[in-house]
Amino acid sequence: MKENWERTEPPADLSIEEIEELVRPAADGRKVLSAALLGEGFSNTNYKLQLEGGHGPYVLRLYRRDSSVAEKELEIARRLHGKVPVPNMIHMDASCTRYKSPWALMEWKEGILLRDVLKSGDSQQRVQAAAEALGKVLADIHAHTFPTAGFLGKSLEVAEPFAMEAEAFLVFMKDSLFANRSGYWLGEELAPSLWTFCQKHAHKLSDPEDTPVLVHSDFNGLNILIAQDGGVSAVLDWEFAFAGSRLTDIANLLRYEQKASPFERQFIRSYEQHTGKALPGEWQLRSKLEDLIALCDMLNHSTEATPNRVFDLKRLIRRTLEYNANA
Repeated sequence: MKENWERTEPPADLSIEEIEELVRPAADGRKVLSAALLGEGFSNTNYKLQLEGGHGPYVLRLYRRDSSVAEKELEIARRLHGKVPVPNMIHMDASCTRYKSPWALMEWKEGILLRDVLKSGDSQQRVQAAAEALGKVLADIHAHTFPTAGFLGKSLEVAEPFAMEAEAFLVFMKDSLFANRSGYWLGEELAPSLWTFCQKHAHKLSDPEDTPVLVHSDFNGLNILIAQDGGVSAVLDWEFAFAGSRLTDIANLLRYEQKASPFERQFIRSYEQHTGKALPGEWQLRSKLEDLIALCDMLNHSTEATPNRVFDLKRLIRRTLEYNANA
């Protein structure tokens, strides 16, 4: 699961003195006793902080992107409070006056990354408990609906409407494969095969009954913390959230799973139970089509300096074609 992936940009490197000065307004002047760089993120920079007086731990989050992303995360934390396990935003500064980009001081959440739970060989009972809990949590996230699909503004309004239906999907994929970097990385054999696959199945993305929901868009083992009892203690990193198809999050979570694995089956049962409705026909194929958008977008932004990332993305795309070879 993104094993040994390289960051496209290095994390921000701040001394403990710089961190202490930055968070002073949010920390009531308390001294920062420790600041440990958290190494799991691929976009923003996160430090785990401990303040004097036994206060903490906290997370200092330094955003790479503009203030609208930080403000969107703040609004999501407010909207989902008490409904979905998300960290509280203790302080947010999107002014770029104290630091060159937006930053936030956030609640620290205890738990083990879902990735590590799945890799550790923990008891099947714990894995199944996590799958059950994830079905409920994702159903609670998707209970938040929108009148139209699109990118969200800082107040969670649909600021830039779009619908990733058949035509838009083919436009994006054609550009990725024949004008952008995806085609370069996939090569002369895999790129044409993927294009043929997309042309064959694109029409299945158009579903007038697919109500746009709040999509996390990075709902996977690196952004989900699991408690000791197998419950979900936190869903992290909402910077890519948008209004769209619920199959996007389902595809992201199951990206590295074997087809019809016990984890997948338990998660889908739980999700359908808590949403009160079955997933649409051919949901596996449709979710893989949704995921191709993300995989190719990441390939488009890959470089020669990210060989591990490129290798894994190519493997996932090849696996998608094999997964649906008889579809």
